[in-house]
Amino acid sequence: MPAHVELADFITPAFVEHAYRRSKQASEKHNQHFAACGMRAAKARDPKLIKALERGAEILDKMTEDQYGRTMRDPSATHGETKGTTEAGLWREAYRMVDEGTPIPQLQWIYGAAAVLCGYQS
Repeated sequence: MPAHVELADFITPAFVEHAYRRSKQASEKHNQHFAACGMRAAKARDPKLIKALERGAEILDKMTEDQYGRTMRDPSATHGETKGTTEAGLWREAYRMVDEGTPIPQLQWIYGAAAVLCGYQS
C-alpha cells in the first residue's frame, strides 16, 4: 500500500454532505451493512479511510467558518463562537480513533460515510 494517499481534490464539500446524508439514511433504515463496511476499513486502519476522515473534518470545519462569516480562530471571538459543529467534532474524533488504531462502534456511521468518500460503497 502506498505511503501517500491523495484524495484532497476528489473530496469536496458537496461530496461530504452526500456521504453524510447517505450515512444518516442508512442509520435510519438500520442498514448495518453500510456501517460494517466503514468499520472494517477503520479496524484495518485503511490509509484512504484515514485521509477521508481527516479531509471530511477539515471541510466541515471550513463550512462552519464560512457560515459564521469569520474564522473561529479570531482572538476576539467569544467561547461560543469558537466551538465547532457537532458533525465536525464527530468526524475529528472518528479520525483520531482510527489513527490511534482504536475505532469504536459508536462512530460506525461516520466510518461508513468516509467509506463512501473512499469509493468503497456507492
